[in-house]
This record gives sequence, C-alpha cells and structure tokens, in this order.
Amino acid sequence: MAAKSSQTMTIPTDAELIQAQADLWRHCLSYLTPMALRCAIQLGIPTTIHRLSGAASLSDLVTALSLPPSKASFLRCLLRLLSTTGVLASNEAGIYRLVPLSYLLVDGILVDGDASQAALVLCLTSWYHMEAAMGLAD
Repeated sequence: MAAKSSQTMTIPTDAELIQAQADLWRHCLSYLTPMALRCAIQLGIPTTIHRLSGAASLSDLVTALSLPPSKASFLRCLLRLLSTTGVLASNEAGIYRLVPLSYLLVDGILVDGDASQAALVLCLTSWYHMEAAMGLAD
C-alpha cells in the first residue's frame, strides 16, 4: 500500500489546464518549424525571394519556383508557418520578405566570409539526425 503524503495534490484550474494543453501541443508540433525550414531551402524560397528584389507574393513564388498552380495552397501554408516563426516577414497584402535569419539561407551570399547556412540546416534536419533523436528513450 502506498504511503500517505502529508501534502495533498493541487488540482489545476481550468485556465491552467487550457494553457497546459496549448503548451503540450506546441511541444508536440515544434518539429514542424525545422521541417518547414528544410522544405524552404530545398525549394529555394530564400534565394528566389532575394532574386526577386527581396520581396515576393505567393503567385510570384509559384511562378519563379516553377510549381504547378495546384500547389499554391500548400505553399501558402508553408509561407505562413515560416512567417509566423520569424523565418520570413510578411504583410497583410501577402508579400513575403527576407529577414536576417532567412538572408543566411540565400545561395551565394557570404556573411563575414562564411557561405550560406543552408547546408547546416539541411544536415541538422536530415533523416540521420531525426532518427537518432527518435531513439533518445533507448
């Protein structure tokens, strides 16, 4: 039989439980940000925005990336996630711009003599690193 504790368990309030649920979902879905960043690099989004004078609309990007128009809604979701997480900037008119973080991912850009950081992101989000992280419990 379990020993009785002199303290009683504190029951969270409804507001605390709602916040806890939001925190739990944030933790569970946080892997989407690096995966979206990887996708943006693989598609060439930062470089394309740079080549389009540093600003581009969704339709500009669909055209410049040679994506089928049927993929525009998926690209919009990706861009929204990248904007929400601070990888890109966007305005209400749907124009996407580079921020210092995304500028580091533009092909051919040197920052203090160092090349684009895209290779680092691709390496750290590779299947090998993800699989290693999946085995943490082992």
